[in-house]
Amino acid sequence: MKFSPLLAALAASLAAALAPLPAQAQDKMTLQLNWFHLADHAPIYMALKKGYFAEEKIDLTVVRGAGSADSAKKIDLKQADVGISDAPTIITAISKGADLKIVAVVFDKAGNNVFFKKSAGISKPADLIGKKIAAPPADSHRVLWPAFAALNNIPADKITMVNVKPEGKQAIVAAGEVDASFDLYTSYAIWEKVLGKGNVGNLLWADYGLPIYGHTYFVNTETVTKNPKMIERFLRAVHKGWRDTQMAPAEAIDAMAAAVAGLDRDTLLNTMPQILDLCITDRSRKNGIGWIEPALMAKTLEITFANAKPDRPVKAEDVYTNAFSSKIKPLK
Repeated sequence: MKFSPLLAALAASLAAALAPLPAQAQDKMTLQLNWFHLADHAPIYMALKKGYFAEEKIDLTVVRGAGSADSAKKIDLKQADVGISDAPTIITAISKGADLKIVAVVFDKAGNNVFFKKSAGISKPADLIGKKIAAPPADSHRVLWPAFAALNNIPADKITMVNVKPEGKQAIVAAGEVDASFDLYTSYAIWEKVLGKGNVGNLLWADYGLPIYGHTYFVNTETVTKNPKMIERFLRAVHKGWRDTQMAPAEAIDAMAAAVAGLDRDTLLNTMPQILDLCITDRSRKNGIGWIEPALMAKTLEITFANAKPDRPVKAEDVYTNAFSSKIKPLK
């Protein structure tokens, strides 16, 4: 039986219409972490597991970090697309000429903190005078210490900072080589594991005059100009990860542990209550996760430069934008 040319053409058109479409190309993105993998990075892996980055056509590579200042440097040099770093570190880098822009906050309130043995005789900031305190070379606490010291009438040079690798903070305190270590409050469970339950003392800087923003997601300003939609898609995906992590923190930790070898799953899970407390606030419930409040960013600038004049004038609107806000709100 012969088909007419018209029927043959119709059959060919139908076959073409039913053929699978080629997969849409994904943007390759690199996310530069601030440290080695900790529990506050788990929402990223939750978003990867749930396919949120794939839905946004993003092929994401996550790279471990070596400190907030190092993260800022790498984004400024365009060695990664998005970074995580403390707001004061980014603000300071911008004042020195770095081409950076904060596009969302991770911690809506800062977790800057100092840990020590309860037997160290430290109960208030003034007790840090004369003490040896461990801090990695690129740790954001080094940037913020002069401002915190000034707020508490402490001469900034009256402590001795001792260089340590990020993963060595607990061990050097446990061994008695230093009196304390700067570290985020969210690491409390890790400190308890090393020093022992009931033996950990700490001073949360937010309790002593430091109401500022903590970790942020930030980009090179060139990305804002050349690929703004990619930033928007990244934030939408990662904030869905944060939303889901709030509802199922164990699932988020398990997603990260499945992707990154050698993690202490139970200890990381124990830090999630503090992490979610810093991220999920009344502000994020009202405006969406990661939203930046202008007045609080201005206060963050003020405190950052409280004891050190910036290299060049910086205004709050110079360092951040809400233009790419995901508007993703917590579920509870």
